[in-house]
Amino acid sequence: MKIVLITTLPSLIENKRIEEEARALGHEFKLVNLKEFSFAVEGEGLKIEGLEDLEADIVIMRGIFNSIKAISEVVNSLRSRGVKIFDNNFLEHRYSIDKVTDLLKLSINGIPVPKMTYLRDFDLYPDACAKMGYPVVVKSTRMGKGASVYKLEDESALSSFIDEAENEGKSAKSFIIQEFIPYKYDLRCLIIGDSVFTMRRIPAEGEFRANFSLGGEVEVFELDNEGKLLAKDALSAVNMSIGGVDILMTEANKRYILEVNHTAGFVGMEKATGENIGRLFLKHAIVNAI
Repeated sequence: MKIVLITTLPSLIENKRIEEEARALGHEFKLVNLKEFSFAVEGEGLKIEGLEDLEADIVIMRGIFNSIKAISEVVNSLRSRGVKIFDNNFLEHRYSIDKVTDLLKLSINGIPVPKMTYLRDFDLYPDACAKMGYPVVVKSTRMGKGASVYKLEDESALSSFIDEAENEGKSAKSFIIQEFIPYKYDLRCLIIGDSVFTMRRIPAEGEFRANFSLGGEVEVFELDNEGKLLAKDALSAVNMSIGGVDILMTEANKRYILEVNHTAGFVGMEKATGENIGRLFLKHAIVNAI
């Protein structure tokens, strides 16, 4: 079988793992990097570097962070030619990170999320934060891996945050205000089809964010069936079959879904669990390509 992986971030280690598993299973493999997406229209028609004379039985879309609308049209074109594609519903989402849309979907579907407010004017922030009660968490609507997430203890901290954001040319609509949840466990669930793998994320000393990329530690966590079902429901709410679901659990065992990661890494989970998640991902993609 000829497998082609299309991405705009070829450096992702997970892309290499998918290639390793494809070749181990006897498939041909090609990675197409569309980070610098470009095309030309000539006498013979449309030419897109990397996709000319493409031969593939299965195309996997993973890690599309640039030229999203244009690449969506390319995917539509490939499907119209009869190429089977696994895109994890990329054509529906057409974005890499959009926490506002995801949180709307989660809330509409009755998934428990922290109290939050989305506003488009910084002048409205003080009243909203006071009503929610300090401390509050303000996070970027677009960034991942714990970037641009701030815990604000009082109105003075909020004022300093707004001043800094405005000086950097950032607007109020680029952030979400969220209640701070004093949690017992910060969990990342990686879901591939019916399989659920869970890690506990432990923040570094003095840090409220538990992201591994920020110096936190991780360990395998035995999530109960209730938690697994909640994670699956969250992933279903944003209409994907593969994703990373972040859950906070309190001392009282109350659970909140923080967000759903559309391009969740799995190499760390492989190391933690000893499972061949790369092969599971590939087999899922092949079976569910349409």
